[in-house]
Amino acid sequence: MRLALNTFAYEVGKVPVEEALRSANKFGFTFIEYAAYGSSAPISMSKARRSEIIKIFKDSGLQCSQMLLANTENMASSDSAKRKEAMEHMKRCTDFQLELGGKQVLICWGCGVLESGIMHEESWTHTVSSIREYAEWSLDKGILIDLELDPHVYFVVNNTVKMAKVIEDVGMPNVFPNVDIGHLCITREAPNTLEKLKSRILHVHISETDTFEHTNSIIGTGNADFKAYIDKVLELGIEENCRRYGEACVAGIEMGEPGGTVDDPDRWVRESLEYLGKILPELKL
Repeated sequence: MRLALNTFAYEVGKVPVEEALRSANKFGFTFIEYAAYGSSAPISMSKARRSEIIKIFKDSGLQCSQMLLANTENMASSDSAKRKEAMEHMKRCTDFQLELGGKQVLICWGCGVLESGIMHEESWTHTVSSIREYAEWSLDKGILIDLELDPHVYFVVNNTVKMAKVIEDVGMPNVFPNVDIGHLCITREAPNTLEKLKSRILHVHISETDTFEHTNSIIGTGNADFKAYIDKVLELGIEENCRRYGEACVAGIEMGEPGGTVDDPDRWVRESLEYLGKILPELKL
């Protein structure tokens, strides 16, 4: 298993993604989780800037192991226009991932946010329909779609039972669960709860928590038991799963929260790597 750097900490720290990629290269990373958020969102970029980012990837030998589709909160909305906007975001970000040479994408926001006054069953139906439409559009492009479990009550998919159910209901071969360790610590789902998902696990997020909030702080400053979950996904065959789909087996260091503060992204990465080197020395850049 290899370590990837998630660019979100740099976006929160108001550092352009171009600089984030150069920092990743200096640290020795090969794999990048590209957060399509804020100034880094491909849908709002000029053609020239997109070309420059692609050039940095190629010149530095970087690989985009996952594109985070950050603006997907409305994919469960009762408003069809909002669902359409979320779908357009996902498709345009996917186009950029293909330009970067990657094929994994992540649907964020727990696959949609529940609405007050709308029955949860209706929101679930919209989420399933949206994911299926997107998966059908992505299938012939070779895209592998990871789904994010977000740990709070207002997300459509907020535990591993719902994760397994949404994958079953969507019924598409290119849909997979993303394993976010910080999220699972909050939902009190021990590593063995991943057994129901074992044949489809392709990607892991290393994120931090204080056991109640998804702090996304420097790795090692909270209470997440990273080793227990990494050991479990390896036992469950994540490396074999990745080989089957022609993907590198990657765990991404995810830090930074929307609206939060990251004073020095490079320092956050450096301290996280120092901690991970002590508890999981087998994870290499």
